[in-house]
Formats: sequence, structure tokens, C-alpha cells
Amino acid sequence: MDPTASTGTPQSLKPIYAIKLAVFEGPLDLLLHLIQKNEMAITDIPIAEITEQYLEYLNFMEMLDLDVASEFLVMSVTLLHLKSQSILPSPNSDESRTSKDRAELVRQLLEYKQFKEAAQTLDYYATNREKLYGRNVDPYADVEPLREVQIKATLFDLLSAFKSVTEREFAVDDYYEEIQEEQITVEEKMEFLERRLNDGEQVRFDELFSEFASKLERIVTFLATLELIRLQRIGAIQSGHFDNIYLVKRDA
Repeated sequence: MDPTASTGTPQSLKPIYAIKLAVFEGPLDLLLHLIQKNEMAITDIPIAEITEQYLEYLNFMEMLDLDVASEFLVMSVTLLHLKSQSILPSPNSDESRTSKDRAELVRQLLEYKQFKEAAQTLDYYATNREKLYGRNVDPYADVEPLREVQIKATLFDLLSAFKSVTEREFAVDDYYEEIQEEQITVEEKMEFLERRLNDGEQVRFDELFSEFASKLERIVTFLATLELIRLQRIGAIQSGHFDNIYLVKRDA
């Protein structure tokens, strides 16, 4: 498909940059994110609803040309199978097998959530120990005092925030948007972001995307943010799950 189609949405960004999701999170992280965002119980997941949302995020990631690992696709197949069994049970279907598949998914989610929370606790104690012995300066020390408790924003927190920005800004039909050649690179946006974050300045994530910026520029800005986080040159923090995300510069 022509990347300069009339919708104005780039169909592929591979020539610009490629971000590998392996350095961030996997399919269980995405499922946990959706479950927590919708305030669902892991043990009683509405399969049809969670499958639709999961596939929507997968399509969004592919539109951004993020390098979606095969594990995400395997999970989508699992969810679609469970959804089909719950909506259109076959007379010859093995209900015990379907029940086991669902129970296995729940077990994986509960186990993964437990390990993830343990890792976050260890990370918290490690950070405090470093401050105690003075080996490193807290990279988030300049964050506003009102956000006394900070948690690291995940890839899917960032995706959700960016998705909200794009849906809000592009709600009006832009069928007639003029397509122009734009020389925008991820490297240039990375330099721009680091300049904005110098001297301890903090920037709210959704304020990065000017209402006058094109879709391509916004996508490249988002990819630049992910790359800087991957390189540990900036941090993305929240005062609580699904709160506003703030970007801060990290120490070398």
C-alpha cells in the first residue's frame, strides 16, 4: 500500500527507524495493562472484550512499525481461540480442554504479576540502597514534590497515552490533508527531546505533540521517546497507574 495514501497515515516507518519490543515488555505485560486499565479481575477475564482490545493495540503497534515479536502473535491466536469457544461453542468441542486453556492463561497472568511485583519491589530497595550509600544521584530527584511516589511508566502506558493523543487530535476527518515530503528523523527528535529535558526540566508526555505537528512528526517523536528510554537516557514516570506520564532526563 502506498505510504502516502489519502488518509495521511504512514503505513510503514521501517525506512525511518525500527524499535524492537524485546527491550520493553511482552504479551503478558500488555494483557495485564488492559486488565488493570479496565479494572478487571484476572480470574474472571471477559475474553471477548479483552481480545478485541488486545488486537486493537497489536494493530496500533504494527501501524507504528514497532517490531512485534512472535510471542504477541501467539497470544493473539490463543485469545481468538478462547473467544471463539466462548461465543460459538461447537457441539463437538472439548469443554474441558477449553477450560484448561483458560485456566492456564489465568495461571500465567497471576504468576507473571507476582514476579513483576517482586521485581519492582527489589528495584525500589536497590534504588534506595544506592541513595543511602551515595553511589548515584536519584535520576528523578527534580520531579515536582507533589509527585512524591513515582512509578516507572511501561511501554503500554506510553502506547495508551500516545493512542489517546492521536485519537483526540485526529478525530476530525483529515481525508484532504495535504501530503508533503517531510525530512524528519528519529535522531533529530532524540536531540530535541534531550534539549528540552536539560537542567532538570520535566515534560508531560502528551505536551510533546503539538497540535500543528503532522502525523508523521508525532509518530517519529514517539519513536524517539521509546529509543531514549531504551538507552536509559531519559525516564518515564507516573505518580500512579494510568496517571499523567512525565519525562525526565537521567544521569549518565
